[in-house]
Amino acid sequence: MSRRLGVTTGRVHHLFSDNESCFFLMADYAADVVDIREQFPLFPESATQHVASSLGVRHPSYPRSRTPIVMTTDFLLTRIDKSGKRYLAAISIKSADDLRGRSRKSVLTKLEIERRYWLVRGIPWYLFTNAEFDKTVIDNLEWLSYFMVEHDGDRGAFEALLPRFLAAFNTPSSQGLMLADRLRKCAAVFGTAVSAELAADMFRYCAWHKLINLDLRVPIGLRCIPVVLPVASDPRFACAQKGGHNGPIVPC
Repeated sequence: MSRRLGVTTGRVHHLFSDNESCFFLMADYAADVVDIREQFPLFPESATQHVASSLGVRHPSYPRSRTPIVMTTDFLLTRIDKSGKRYLAAISIKSADDLRGRSRKSVLTKLEIERRYWLVRGIPWYLFTNAEFDKTVIDNLEWLSYFMVEHDGDRGAFEALLPRFLAAFNTPSSQGLMLADRLRKCAAVFGTAVSAELAADMFRYCAWHKLINLDLRVPIGLRCIPVVLPVASDPRFACAQKGGHNGPIVPC
């Protein structure tokens, strides 16, 4: 199990697999996600038991027991559309191998119970597997999220520096440089007040909050040349435009 502080929620999230961690990064970054709840219990317990009975299958139970377990869905997301309306989306995460392996039947049975539980409630349900994750995107999001861990100074003072940082970052003369060189030029604008390390934190912060719009399909790192795209007119909904009301959660 891993613990990760969410940018979206400000809470620590408990994640039970690498696949959950990958999806969490994507959801935390997505502009249309405003809340993330993991391991969401499917209450009341009688609801999933009723679904199992209607399917003619045995409800999942605790090991070496006939006692039904409390089923959960990996993530319940609160999303927001362009009009500002909030709605829910339930997400289950599985390894592609789980859907092909010896336990395939029991895995699919549990997923079908989940699907029908959410269907009755009018909440869209999606299944994600590790085959759908772009490793470059995940690696980039992991690197960008470091500012949450490493920056422990005065957040207000940090954010007050960002407009000047962005102006320096976006100067035409900086385009085409490796990121390390570009950040050194940005730090130089502040004299001794900003180190190269702090400039890197500013870059991560701005990229995560879409003040700098990056092509995440291209590797991002200090020795890479970042591919910077135009910033959306309303970055809060940059991802919502891709997914729509019932679309998948995808990073911008």
